[in-house]
Amino acid sequence: MLLPALKDLEKKVQLTVVGREPGLSYLREISAECWNMEGHGWHRLFQNEPDVSQGLPVPRHDRVVAFLGDKGGRIQRNLKAFFPNARVSVVDAYPGEEDETHVACYLCRALAETGLPVQTERAMDRALRGGLFHGRHERSHTDPVVIHPGSGSPRKNLSPGLWIAFLNRIHSEPSLRNRRKVLLLGPAEEHLKGFFEDRLAGGEKLVCCPEERALRQLLAGAGLYVGHDSGVTHLAAMLGAPTMAIFRESRLSLWRPLGPVVEVLQYRGTDGEVLERLVETAKYLVFPFPRL
Repeated sequence: MLLPALKDLEKKVQLTVVGREPGLSYLREISAECWNMEGHGWHRLFQNEPDVSQGLPVPRHDRVVAFLGDKGGRIQRNLKAFFPNARVSVVDAYPGEEDETHVACYLCRALAETGLPVQTERAMDRALRGGLFHGRHERSHTDPVVIHPGSGSPRKNLSPGLWIAFLNRIHSEPSLRNRRKVLLLGPAEEHLKGFFEDRLAGGEKLVCCPEERALRQLLAGAGLYVGHDSGVTHLAAMLGAPTMAIFRESRLSLWRPLGPVVEVLQYRGTDGEVLERLVETAKYLVFPFPRL
C-alpha cells in the first residue's frame, strides 16, 4: 500500500526501502536500494542499548521515515542515534481504529506531513486510473481467467468447493468458456493442490507457487483475475488486470485494491447466492468489459 506514495516520489528523491518479504522485491524497480529487515544487522534497531558504532546496513540518509509501532519511543531514539544528521519520523503504519481512510491514502498523507514532496491526490489518481507496475499489455479476447482461491488468512477465504463450482459454471458462459482457466495456488493453500487436481473438470491449468517473474507475467496478462483480499489480488489490480476481489472480513474502505478495473464483492448470503454473484460479475468484468 506504500506503492502509490513511492511512485510519486521516485523521480524526486533517491529512495531506500526497508521492509519484509513477500512484496519487498516488487519495489526494487523504483528504489535505489531495497533491504530486507530479516537480514543481518537490523536487530540493532530494536535493542534497548544498541551498539551505534556497528551501524545499520544502510548508508547515511538525509531523511528517515519508519512506519512502525513505537509506544515507548525506543525506535525513534535508536534511529536518531544511528542517523544523527537526518530528520527522523516514526509514524503508525495504519490509520486509527475509527479512521476510514484508505491505507494507501493514509500513507501518502503521512509521508507528506514529514516534509516529503508527496502529492496525495495525484498519487491516488495514478493508482486508480492505471497500473502502478510496468508490464501491462494490449488485452485480447484470448487472455486467460486467473483464479486464486486462497490468501494469508483462512478466515478471508470462500470454501474450496465453491471455487470448483465457480469454475464449472463459467465453462458454460459465452464470454468465458473459450478462455483458458488458470488456478493459481500460493504457499498458504499449496496443501489444497490434490483437492483441486481431483476435481478440475479438465482443461484448466494449475499453477502452484510460481516464481516472482512468472507470477507477475501471469497476472499482467489476465483477461480477468478473481481472488480474495490478498497480496496477489492487490498485485493483479496494480498490474492493470480486470480484478474481482472477494472481501469477507477486511474493511473495504481501508483495503480496497487499487487499479483501473476493480470490482469488490463483499461476502453476503449463502454459498449459492455468492456463487451467482461471482458468475454475474465475471461475465461483465472480463475484458472487453461490455458493461463498463
